[in-house]
Amino acid sequence: MSHQTDGRNDLDIADCINETCPWSGEPVQADSLTAYNGHVVGFCNPGCRDKFDAAVRYFEAARGDG
Repeated sequence: MSHQTDGRNDLDIADCINETCPWSGEPVQADSLTAYNGHVVGFCNPGCRDKFDAAVRYFEAARGDG
């Protein structure tokens, strides 16, 4: 599996690879981080983060990875 949602509380915004949310373009927030392919990715709110995590799960399942 290429992403992880467990241990989100251990993620640090200082390690985030992006400054703006990929969904909205708004600044990322410390409470809205996830790990993907070994990187910390930030979002503007938990809803956008959860939408990303759901999309990753969907595509991994379609590919047969999940």
